[in-house]
Amino acid sequence: MSGSLLSAAFFLFLGPSAYAAGPGTSAATFLNLGFGARPLALGESFVAVADDVSAVHYNPAGLAFAPSLASRQSQRRYEMLASHAMHIQDIRLSQFGFLARPWGFSLTHLSLDGIERRTSETLQPEGSFGASDLLFGVSYGRRLVDYGVGLGASGKYIKQSIGEYSASAYALDLGALYRLQSAPVSLGASVVNLGTRVKFVDQAYPLPLTLRLGAAYGMTARFPHALTIQLDLPRDNAPNVRLGMEYLGFGPFALRAGYRTTSAAQRSAALGKALGSSAPGLAEFYGMFMGAGFRSKYGSMDYTLLPYGELGNAHRFSFTVRFGGPNSFPLVETHPAGETLAGVAP
Repeated sequence: MSGSLLSAAFFLFLGPSAYAAGPGTSAATFLNLGFGARPLALGESFVAVADDVSAVHYNPAGLAFAPSLASRQSQRRYEMLASHAMHIQDIRLSQFGFLARPWGFSLTHLSLDGIERRTSETLQPEGSFGASDLLFGVSYGRRLVDYGVGLGASGKYIKQSIGEYSASAYALDLGALYRLQSAPVSLGASVVNLGTRVKFVDQAYPLPLTLRLGAAYGMTARFPHALTIQLDLPRDNAPNVRLGMEYLGFGPFALRAGYRTTSAAQRSAALGKALGSSAPGLAEFYGMFMGAGFRSKYGSMDYTLLPYGELGNAHRFSFTVRFGGPNSFPLVETHPAGETLAGVAP
């Protein structure tokens, strides 16, 4: 395996915590690669937004609410997302999500082939093998009567394979979402990847447990844009802050940007400075996210660019389709000041 391919595999299958010299290394770190292009463009500051199919990954409590009118989401019963990533070093990441509110289903598959096999110091490899990750999840959200509060949960089955070895685990995500009825503000929280350990041979590793706390402003008919902030508290890494912005002032087009804080050591490692090299071009924007989308009442197309430092850039594409009869969720509610709040149902 080339050095860059080895670095990519190490980063994605063993985890960025090893780069960051955190308290420990988690398994199944593909769970940290996000879900869909739109949330990634917001720097994954999405726990307080959670208004589309990506809520199954970030905050299942979002399934308790109707979709946001501000984002041009129509009142359709079903919502389906297909996402694919042109990832670093030919790593393939595909995702599928389906909503029939308040239920949601998700599937993630990540694979990497062509890893050279060596059991001794030989010039030629003895062969090659591959590695893959798989997740299947079922989510449910429920609204508390007469309050703008939703609760949600996701159950997940996780499987990892490296060569002839494989291991599996089960996990639970819990979320809460509060859409204020007196102001265009949403507050969200979730704890993800509560579950069993992943055991390869005789070594067991925990899942990347993370607590997310966030707030969002906007997503109303008067102010359809979104400004978001989120604090992530991962088990195996330093806390980080995420910021996101979505601008919907160009008709059906959306512009998005996000930022995630990183430690000096993690940034230095990602940019290759610790090895005396430097990342070229867009790779210098490690920690930043940029994206755009096209929205209609039938669905949307979204794109996000993710600089990964010395490893290169990743590109995420998502296609969302909404279909079926009218959703049973009422879409809007008016607070005393008279402004329409998108996505809040009585």
